[in-house]
Amino acid sequence: MEDSGKITFLNFDNSLTEQTFLQKFPHHWVDCSNIPHTNGFCEQDALDEIRNRLIKQNVHSFVLIGNGNYHYVTYLLMERIKKPFSLVLFDHHDDMMDQGEGLISCGSWVAYALKNNPFLQKVCIIGVNDHNISPIPLEHFGDHVKIKWITKKILQQVPLYEIAQDVRTFLDNETNLYISIDKDVLYKKEAFTNWDQGNMSLVQLLYLLEDFAQHYEIVGMDICGEYLLDYRNEYHSISWEYVKMNELVNRVIIEFILELELKTL
Repeated sequence: MEDSGKITFLNFDNSLTEQTFLQKFPHHWVDCSNIPHTNGFCEQDALDEIRNRLIKQNVHSFVLIGNGNYHYVTYLLMERIKKPFSLVLFDHHDDMMDQGEGLISCGSWVAYALKNNPFLQKVCIIGVNDHNISPIPLEHFGDHVKIKWITKKILQQVPLYEIAQDVRTFLDNETNLYISIDKDVLYKKEAFTNWDQGNMSLVQLLYLLEDFAQHYEIVGMDICGEYLLDYRNEYHSISWEYVKMNELVNRVIIEFILELELKTL
């Protein structure tokens, strides 16, 4: 990644502005809070406007997106990669719904990317709920695309070193990796999101991140899954506990990645 030690925070919903400790890391903000029609589903005009702001404000390769409803922004972040790469997605959902033409959502962006990004070669989704795997025929995306699911049941039953080796075997000779993390993949006692969540521990996540960083060039990375405060919950003490939990997880991931001293970070 370019510009060592720098992070981009996107602001769609103020879910990151409340995490004041994170702002001690070298960073810059890109404000997208005034773009309409972006929450969950994103219309083409709104997607174009987000893309323009990301380009104009020189977004770094390490990005915190905010709430998981905006996970589709990963599609735009991957657009910047102009060489073959694979995606490793940590998510409790596979985000491969078929939304139809002209519309992208937090639940369809992976399928959208497989259809529209010619540099995306393989996708490995880790921590997905067995019941959240979309029944889309793989040939729908073309012969070159390969997809692998590591379900949360596998995470419970298979040693981590075997999972890491299995993923590396799947990726084969691919050298460039984009990593996207939705914190809904984590156990609720470690992070709290507005979606149903998986059973991965933070230690499992860090183990796999370190393994992938040692074997591949990380060409981009993002994190989402923040808890959203609004008028219904902002006066509840438990809501601020959720915000702090997510901030701590973000902090650990950021510090861990930066301390790996990757040539790409």
